[in-house]
Amino acid sequence: MSNLFAIRPYRFVPSLLTVVLCLAWLLPGLIGHEPWKGDEAETMGLIHSVLSGAPTAIPTLAGEPWLGVPPLYSLVGATFAQIFSPWLPAHDGARLAGGFFILLTLFFAGFTGRELYGSEHGRLAALVLIGSVGLWVRAHESIPQTALLAGVAMVGYGAALSVRRAYVGGALAGTGLGISFMSIGVAETLALGMALLALPIFSPSWRQTNTLKAAAMTLLFAAPWLLIWPLALYQSAPSLLADWWHSQVQARFVFWSTPPGMGTLYYFKFLPWFAWPAWPLAMWTVWRARRGQLTSTGIVLPLAMWLSLTVVLSFTTESSPDEGLPLLLPLAWLAAGSTYTLRRGAANALYWFAIMTFAVVAAAAWVYWSALDLGFPAKLAHHLHDIQPGYQGEFHPFMVSMAVIYCLAWGLLVMRMNRSPQRPLIVWAAGMTLAWGLAASLFERPMDERMSYEAMIKSMQPHLPATACIASRDVSDGARAMLDYYLGVQTLREENTTTYSCRFLLVEDHSETAVLPKQKGWHIVWNGSRPGSRMERYILYRRLKHD
Repeated sequence: MSNLFAIRPYRFVPSLLTVVLCLAWLLPGLIGHEPWKGDEAETMGLIHSVLSGAPTAIPTLAGEPWLGVPPLYSLVGATFAQIFSPWLPAHDGARLAGGFFILLTLFFAGFTGRELYGSEHGRLAALVLIGSVGLWVRAHESIPQTALLAGVAMVGYGAALSVRRAYVGGALAGTGLGISFMSIGVAETLALGMALLALPIFSPSWRQTNTLKAAAMTLLFAAPWLLIWPLALYQSAPSLLADWWHSQVQARFVFWSTPPGMGTLYYFKFLPWFAWPAWPLAMWTVWRARRGQLTSTGIVLPLAMWLSLTVVLSFTTESSPDEGLPLLLPLAWLAAGSTYTLRRGAANALYWFAIMTFAVVAAAAWVYWSALDLGFPAKLAHHLHDIQPGYQGEFHPFMVSMAVIYCLAWGLLVMRMNRSPQRPLIVWAAGMTLAWGLAASLFERPMDERMSYEAMIKSMQPHLPATACIASRDVSDGARAMLDYYLGVQTLREENTTTYSCRFLLVEDHSETAVLPKQKGWHIVWNGSRPGSRMERYILYRRLKHD
């Protein structure tokens, strides 16, 4: 075992190690906690509507059509929730759908690396991806962006494969385009289509008869995904199809927004931390290729995908890390191509930076866990409980044992790892796996209390009417979704109409004052917030004239 990368009988070990690292990075945190605030709560609301019998062609959240994303993830998440319903609550089963899409992403990302650079680079592409900071949390959430990543990875592999196997590559690329469209919508699919069209312009590898065959297969396999759901939505509610198209084009792109806007440099500004360590390695690959290799498939394909995605996303009205997740894939492919050309000094710098960084992260994690759950050191414990009042620390032997195993495994890997070109990426990916393992084992419970709506909604439940309607004002989609999920309560939003005459009114308030805002003609019957949230309060009113 000491000659890990040198002795022929052990050549299978790096591949096995990659599989173990990917699973150790992905599996913790997929089950065992409630839906968290933000996109996950909204996604669970959509999945709950499917499970409750809402029309599958119309994405529905808390009883209302919700056209933020197409229904692919909702349908797959509902299927996973039903399959695992004998053993897991619906939200845990649905979150496994996200894990399934991430596995597909790693699979196709690895095969793309093999196709572009050779067999040794497939696992390196997967390691770069799990080592990317931006994917650290989001890969473990129940969000449609995980399905988008699988689609983008499939498009990349299909395009790379089409050079030598046109029909199979074209079919995979078309399927990937369809998955991208059905997971998020028009902008990302447009960007991927632009990248595919650019390939024969910049590389002779795609200027051959096979390219026409692959293009025909791409169109053939993409067409059902692009047509079936919009037609079903049109048949169910023509006005909703128009609203969806408006949200995907007129409202999402700055050219047609009101007033028209300009592009943003957001995706260039956030990449230094979001895509670390992929981006410097990717830049090195491009720099090395400047002398006669800029038209090779390993440069043109990932560079075309990254540029087209960056340009298109930069001209959308909303910029966020979640929207930028597809940018990680082409950078991971380029980074995988740098492994055997990286200079020894840079490779050693990344290696030692990884060891020092994650040694400090592990030590800090144990100190913070001790303060939260054991109360030592007392000063830090007091500070943390001020941030999250009401949290009761408790020793959980199984979770602590899991954290210890992650630390021991990381230490053993670092000590037994021989010098090789792959060593920096393996150690960095192992460090990110260690960090996530510690987060999922030591801090999942306090994060669950802080980020979930469960405790707050259950404290509201005794004050809600049994049958009377409830209006809502400025209540987020995530909170409305969780009301429906936990209690089966669907509020009637005042933002849609003011004609409701409900006896109860739920308001979300973000003011800094501690005084509860009064409503003329209303009486406060309950108020609360998620534990640890001081700026997001919910207030339940009852109309006085009905008392």
